[in-house]
Amino acid sequence: MKINIYDILNIIKEFEGIIGAILGSIGTLIATDILKRKGKLNIYLMDFKGKYWYREKDHYDLTTTKTKDNVLNSYKFDFIIDVYNSNELPKIMRDIKICIYKNKTLLNEVDVNDEETRRISCHCVMVDKTTVFNINGRQSYNIKLSAELPEEETHKLKDGLILKLKYKNEKGKNKYFEIFNGMVEEPQVKEE
Repeated sequence: MKINIYDILNIIKEFEGIIGAILGSIGTLIATDILKRKGKLNIYLMDFKGKYWYREKDHYDLTTTKTKDNVLNSYKFDFIIDVYNSNELPKIMRDIKICIYKNKTLLNEVDVNDEETRRISCHCVMVDKTTVFNINGRQSYNIKLSAELPEEETHKLKDGLILKLKYKNEKGKNKYFEIFNGMVEEPQVKEE
């Protein structure tokens, strides 16, 4: 039995409605899946506050008051970001760090603290490092964070630095968001 092209076309013509419905359904499923995955995390800086910290030359007691007898120790800052997931699927932020740049040169990376975990026990303040934030689809989260610049980078802050929030997304790619670009003058020496 030979099958010719006309027999095949007749069979297709008889089932064209069914074939069209199947192809239409497959096309709709593919288009819906693509649209669900479209979108990203939108990050907005809501607040940024920082202070220089000093220590006595021979002690480890920290203070925010500059005197002639103490030396610069660090720059601590708190910031709030609003994160909106414009995607329908959950997105993730993990391995969150602050990258410190002078012009375009990376100087250092420091850990970021999750201020929602701040607690006080026996006159000691404890704050956990950030781990993972899961951002559900079409939702916004307000996240309170903090970090501390080491002494070496703190001295460079007077000349200008760029601070960027770095995180890994669900695909393991590094993403960056600039939270500060400028310089911060040290306060004047407080006379005793």
